This record gives sequence, structure tokens and C-alpha cells, in this order.
Amino acid sequence: MSAIFGLLYHHQAPDPALLQRMATAMAYWGPDGSSTWQEGPLGLGQLMLHHTPEAVYETLPRQGPGGLVITANARIDNRQELLDQFQVPSSERTTYPDSELIVQAYHRWGEACVHHLVGDWAFALWQPQTRRLFIARDPLGINGLYYYHNSDFFAFSSCLKGLLALPQVPQQPNLLRVAQVLTSWPGDGIQTAYQDILQLPPAHTLTVQNQRVTPERYWRLEDTPPLTLGSDQEYVETFLNHYRRAVGDRLRSHRPVGGTLSGGLDSGSVCALAAAALRPQSLPVYTHVPLQPTDHLTSARRFGDESPYVEANRAFIGNLTVHYLKSAHLSPLAGIETNLGVHDQPGHAAGNHFWIADLLQTAQHQGLGTLLTGQCGNGTISWAGLALVSNGWQALLEGNWPRIVAEAEAQGLSPWRLVKRYLLRPIALPILAQGRRLQRIGKLPWADYAAIHPDFARSLRLGAAMKRAGHDPTFTAAADPKAQRLRIIRPASTTIGALWLESGAAYGMEVRDPTLDQRLVEFCLALPNDQYFRQGQDRSLIRRAMQGLLPDQVRLNQTKGLQAADIGYRVVAHGAEIEAALQRLRGSELARQVLDLGRMEAVLTSLQQGVTRANSSDCGTILLRGLMSGLFLLRFD
Repeated sequence: MSAIFGLLYHHQAPDPALLQRMATAMAYWGPDGSSTWQEGPLGLGQLMLHHTPEAVYETLPRQGPGGLVITANARIDNRQELLDQFQVPSSERTTYPDSELIVQAYHRWGEACVHHLVGDWAFALWQPQTRRLFIARDPLGINGLYYYHNSDFFAFSSCLKGLLALPQVPQQPNLLRVAQVLTSWPGDGIQTAYQDILQLPPAHTLTVQNQRVTPERYWRLEDTPPLTLGSDQEYVETFLNHYRRAVGDRLRSHRPVGGTLSGGLDSGSVCALAAAALRPQSLPVYTHVPLQPTDHLTSARRFGDESPYVEANRAFIGNLTVHYLKSAHLSPLAGIETNLGVHDQPGHAAGNHFWIADLLQTAQHQGLGTLLTGQCGNGTISWAGLALVSNGWQALLEGNWPRIVAEAEAQGLSPWRLVKRYLLRPIALPILAQGRRLQRIGKLPWADYAAIHPDFARSLRLGAAMKRAGHDPTFTAAADPKAQRLRIIRPASTTIGALWLESGAAYGMEVRDPTLDQRLVEFCLALPNDQYFRQGQDRSLIRRAMQGLLPDQVRLNQTKGLQAADIGYRVVAHGAEIEAALQRLRGSELARQVLDLGRMEAVLTSLQQGVTRANSSDCGTILLRGLMSGLFLLRFD
């Protein structure tokens, strides 16, 4: 995906050298060229990656009839529909750029055009007559957009680097955001790790006019109405139609397409549908595997080696070319430093960055331009469902107990197990959850999984801030299925799609996630819970839909993969490197203030004495996430 950037001065024309500084800092976004446009108070820029066949015909930024100026990074998935609506001649359609569809939509619907654009996109439109800059971001936030403004100017960019290149933009750490990273608090999708540099949230527009900067939300997944279809089969067939379209839309690529493949249902189903659409062409897929055995590092419901399930997929699907990556040449710390170099702020899954960098680099060397992932399936296509809603007590109240009994008999459940599952369990689980909450009274809820210094957390009144924002640091599941799913998807605040896009850009490719397709997500959220949890089985919809498309070994598997399960061994192997990084943090007053360095060192010592399941978990959540946040803080010493 291309990148966009711009400067709007309120009292003077922007210095062209500043636009060039932004372009230079973001140069890797533009392997297929870059350009700028400037007139009056505004300067716009574009860094081009030819990500679709039509993108080779893009010329951006550009000014069209009526003076409207656009810069955009976009893949419009309802392209055919819009071409028809705008009556574009068939002879022009193969060369008609997606940015022109945005312009035509704006001419027809004005700023309401955002309701008519489907796909992954962000754009800026300038009306010189009204001196109004209109910026918009796609509903699920695949394309990132950051901005800074003061009384003199407004600046925006697809990544933080464009803004950090400007000498007028202050670079001060946002310590609350760092605290959020350390405690696994997702945040609001607005704050970045820098004071005064903000991110435009998903499903938002931004207007800049008369020195006023006004964000506005235009789409609410929360308002999706429920959907009732005629039969279970109709649910499955309609779901598959949406899912196939979401995958197919993301196969429109100027360069070869590949996929990430784990042993689970999300990436497995994405790759299965993509391979079917590409057959007989082979789909290259990439799987990370551990260097060490991991059976003793996972619970009975988790597995650390994806390869047996990937091999089952390879044999069943047929046209997959599997690349196994052990990433032995990249240390966990090198992965963290690489990620910080790309994103310029700390992130959540610090223990995964080494293998992600290896995967993207390998795909780049093999000439890929698009990489498919199923990163966000848990809240959408493979939602597990909540057993507590479709339980026996509700069935008794509704007169549906015979259905529960029939389902139990079909599963071979004894009368005792029937009562236990459908009558006792729905009562016991909320009581246990409340008991866990009571146990934590008077304690810092994040103390078990965060490297944050207790004094620093108290200085921020972190617990009170979490409560005001509605964040639950105990991560107790919501009782309502829709509420729990919205917690996972995080509409209007999620950053995951944009982070993957930024990561891909560093390697000259675009990462696309069909499980974050707007139409598919809306459909999945509208379905009743009993399509996801039925007959005692979770993830029922995707399991039924993938019958004949995925091997049963994968489709019916009740265990889940654990990424980087051997991370403890990798840290021990690079212990000297980790110890040196901790020593650097010891020399930083800011790092000592924010981080519990003693606790981080204790985790490393524990690992060196013997890698276990418990200290492997602490390695990711406390040691490595703390290191990532600390290395970021060193920038401000």
C-alpha cells in the first residue's frame, strides 16, 4: 500500500524542504516512485507501491477539474459497483485508478462518500475554494494515519516517521501510552507513544478548516442489527459467500500473493480459500516453527509446533508451497529493535517480532507483493461463541430443554455430564469469576503480567484511569456475546491492521487481512450466538463452513497454537545481549522510573536456571515487553 503525507500552514506557504524531509524519512513506502504537490498553504505527498494492477496508472497527488486535489492510498473492493454507478466505459475500466473512484464518489456524495467506499483506504482531499482539507480512514483502520497540529500548521502522515522528520513537531514520550503497552491496555486508538502526536481512529474523518481540526466518527459496528436466516445451512452458505468474496478481493495484486499459515482455523481458512481461488497456481505460505521441543511449555489445550497441522493442510489443500522458518539468525532483541525501527513506538507482542521480521524478509526476497493473514479472526470468522447464553437454564425458561437433551444424546453425554455442562457450569463460572475479582481487591491487577514500576503506576493513578476508560485489567470475559466480541474487535480503536500494514511496507509489500473485511465483519456480528456455540462445540460456524475445505485434523481441533513457544530458550541463548540491554536501561533515569528493572532481571535469571511454562510466559509479558518499552524510552535520554 502506498503512503500519503501533507502539510497545511495557517498563515504561510509550507517550505518545500519540509515535504522532502517527510518523503525521505518514509522513502521505503515508495519502491515505485514518489511525488509531491504544493499550492498556497498546502503541500501533499505520495509514496507509491503498485499493489493492484490498476495502481500502475495512479498519478498522485493530482488536481482535477474544479480544483479538487487528492492523495490516497487505497484498494477499493466494491470497484465494479462504483464503475457501473459512474458509467465508466468498459474500455477504460482496466486502467481506471482507485483514487479516481474516490474522487467521483466525493463529487456525487460529498463527505458522505465514506459510506460508499468498501476496502482498505485512507485519503486526503483539498478544496482550494473553501480551503478545507478532508481526510478519511477506512472503517476497520487498515490504513494508519497520524497527525499533529498547533496554531501554525497541521501535518499528517501514514506513519510516525513522516511527522518525526519535522523539526517543529516536539518529541516527548507519552508515558501513559507506555504504561498502557506495559499492562496490555489497548488504549483508545488515538493516543500514540508521543505527546501531541495523535492517530486518526478507524471509521473517522478529519476536517481542517479555519485552524480548526475536527474528527468525526462515521461508522459504528456496534449498531449492526441482528440477522435471522431460515436455516443453519443458509447461515453457512451466506457466510462462505461473504468470506470467499473477502479473500478474493484481497487477491487483486500487482505482484505475487502469499499467506501466513499457522495450525489454526483463521489463517488456515484464509489460505484454503485463497489456494482454491488461485488453483492450479500454488500459494506460497510461511510458518514459524520452534528450535526446541515445546510440549512441556504448553498446556494440554495449546501446542507450540504448528507443523503437523500445516502438513495436514498441505496434503489436503494440494496447491500450497510451505516455507518453514526457524529464525535462528534473529535474536528476540534484534526483532524488538527492528520493530521499533519500523513503528517508532513500543507494542504488545514483543516476543513475536523476531519471527515476524524473518517471515516478511523471506517473503520479500521471494518476490511477493501481497501477504494474506488471518490475524483478526477470533472476533469475526472464528468467534468461539459463549456457552453461558445458550445454557440449560435459558432452555428451560424457553421450553427448549428437549433440544438440549437431544444434543447431549448426540454427543454421548451421560445424564450427570448433561446436568454439569448445561445447568451447573453456567452458575459456577460467574461465581468463580467474581471470586477471582474479590481475590484481587487491594492488589494491582496487572502485577502478574507487567514490568511497570509500582510507584510509576501509582503516580499515574493507573487503576482509576483504567476504570474511567472501561478497561478491565483482569480480562474477565463479558457475559453478553456481542459485548465480548466488540471487546476483541475494538471498532474505532483497533490498531492491529495498521501495524501490520506498516510492517509490510518496510519490506515492500502489503499485508491484507480478509477477516477484517467490513462486509464480512458486519455479517459475522449480526449472527446469533448459537451459530457459533452449538451442541457443546465452540467456533461452530467456521468448523461447519470449512467442511471439505480444511482437513478434519485442523477443522475439528480443539487446541490452539502458542506463538514463539520456545521464546525462553531463545532468550537464554542470547542472554549476554539481553543483559547488556538491561544494563543500558539501568543507566537511564526515565527507564528506572517507568520499569521494574529488578523484576525483569529476575525473569532472565529464572530462565537461565531452567526454562518452564511459567517463566516462558513472564519472558514475553514482563521481560521482552519491558525491554521494548525501555529501548523506546532511551530515545529521550
